[in-house]
Amino acid sequence: MVEKAGARRGAGRAALGAILCILGVAGSAPGSAAPAAPAAAAAAAPPASTASTASTAGAAPAAGTAPGLAAAELAAIAVDYWRHELDDDLYIRMREGLPIERLPDLSPEHGEKEAAWARTLRERLARIDEAALAHGDWLTLALLRDQAEESIAAPQAYWHIFLATPYDAPFGGVHTALGAYQLATPADLASYLRLLHAYAAMVEQLRRHLEGQQARGILMPKAEVDTVAAMLRAYARPPQESVLQVSADRLHGVDAGAAADFRQAAGRIIADEIDPALVRLADELAGEYRRRAPDRIGIGQYPGGDAVYRSMIRIQTGFDLAPEEIHRRGEAEVERLSRRMTEVRHQLGFAGTAREFNQRLRSDPRFLARTPEEVAERLMAPVRRIEPKISAWFLRVPKAPYGVEALPAAMGGMTYGYYQVPTPAQPRGRYLFNPGQLDQRPLVWAAALIYHELIPGHHFQLALQAENPDLPPFRRYLTHTAFVEGWGEYSSHLAEEMGLYDDPYSLYGRLAMAMFLSTRLVVDTGLNALGWTRQQATDYMRERLLESDVQIDSEVLRYSVAIPAQALAYKLGATHIEDLRRHAEAALGPRFDVRRFHDAILGSGSLPPAILARHVDWWIEQEKRETSGPHPP
Repeated sequence: MVEKAGARRGAGRAALGAILCILGVAGSAPGSAAPAAPAAAAAAAPPASTASTASTAGAAPAAGTAPGLAAAELAAIAVDYWRHELDDDLYIRMREGLPIERLPDLSPEHGEKEAAWARTLRERLARIDEAALAHGDWLTLALLRDQAEESIAAPQAYWHIFLATPYDAPFGGVHTALGAYQLATPADLASYLRLLHAYAAMVEQLRRHLEGQQARGILMPKAEVDTVAAMLRAYARPPQESVLQVSADRLHGVDAGAAADFRQAAGRIIADEIDPALVRLADELAGEYRRRAPDRIGIGQYPGGDAVYRSMIRIQTGFDLAPEEIHRRGEAEVERLSRRMTEVRHQLGFAGTAREFNQRLRSDPRFLARTPEEVAERLMAPVRRIEPKISAWFLRVPKAPYGVEALPAAMGGMTYGYYQVPTPAQPRGRYLFNPGQLDQRPLVWAAALIYHELIPGHHFQLALQAENPDLPPFRRYLTHTAFVEGWGEYSSHLAEEMGLYDDPYSLYGRLAMAMFLSTRLVVDTGLNALGWTRQQATDYMRERLLESDVQIDSEVLRYSVAIPAQALAYKLGATHIEDLRRHAEAALGPRFDVRRFHDAILGSGSLPPAILARHVDWWIEQEKRETSGPHPP
């Protein structure tokens, strides 16, 4: 999973995209390489062009149009959009190394303001003559339309998103930003203190959001209430222990007296404003709120929940699929994987059930780490194995280094962890893993996980995108769930093709991870649309998965409360990329070069499914026009 950006951006666009999202693209369904009928955001096929995949600078416009006029108009709009993002988005400012001037605005008013801005953006984009655009510019146009539609739609689901859950809450991103805040001048110190005051106000916005939901008959289930209350209390620490307090070594260039006064002032704000706000919210949740909270889970139980869930499927995956169809596909994939896993168990001489074998793996000391340091080593060992093979499968790799680290203790509510993109303050791409309860986290699938999270998965995709000078700045930050997580899962599967799961246990770990992602298609839709109970969901997963009961409980709450539909995008997105590859292989025959295909997928940054399918069709035509003979296999 990728570090979330949504909640950092305020509740406008955050409400519909808690982790990674985009709206308005009705992509082709997995299983068919041909794109489906486009939605408004991708209303016309990309024009033919001989420009490169990553950039179309200097490409000639279509005949009959003013040379470069449409491209110039589009470039101006893209610049305006980028300025708006820089002004509003804490996450982007942090990655750009810009000073943080405000914290996320989680209010409904902010969401409506963003929607109004986006409607104006959509009107400007509608005046662009897209037939005059080269391919790369057409991608920019389609993506800007998507971004506008996302912001316009966001307020519709504002009250159905629980902004205080560990996955949605803004705390992690805010703590990262404040931890990297440059403190060199009196103005810097004063600004940091203002941000601490704003932190307390942000907690109050979370409280008001929960109150507004209650008034609409929408309350977090009891099980999630307990998780959120514990998280809030974990963040409410005395000033000397708080992540918000500034250590003395960050104030080297500041006068000693001013530094002491600053730290004392920061401590007062933490003790008098922030901690009380966090504890107050935790107490309210644990009190009357919890007594009124439902035992049942799933968004479908709330007023309007069925319609919101269907919209979340489109937003989080980019596919216009009914929950029932996704559920059916998930069941079919679970059955296919079950057969493969049975074959591996038989190869290992085990004749029992999947649940019995998984229980043995969970207690096998060979697959259990004893310390976070050992977890890190077991994750990095597969990375060292794949590194010598990369050049045979990829034409380009990121410049940024990469590694793994443990999650902060307060974020232990996340089942696993997430990948964090390099920033000026932290130039290394990192997979942050959960170091808790190691006796319940068998690492038999360590290789499959790290190939998804680091290389050639998230680190390759997101760091290459961030480093690509040919992309307009805003496109370096786009993270469509189906593309980003789909590429991660595709990468984990690719490692099997690369010969990296060369013993039965590592192969079983890979299949176990695929099974995990496939059960999400069944359980997420079951809980949110088909009336499944929590017990029904946990029983289904326990029969098939390697995860412990604690992990499964956390996952079920993630699907049904924190980010409904988001987990669907992993498998649907990966299947889409695999289908596009088969489509390209069939179209190009011996000319197909997997390195060039990977470059085509990664070279234009994150793209939602329908736009990605059109982009691959364009790339196939460019490959066919090459006259230099077949590419090497």
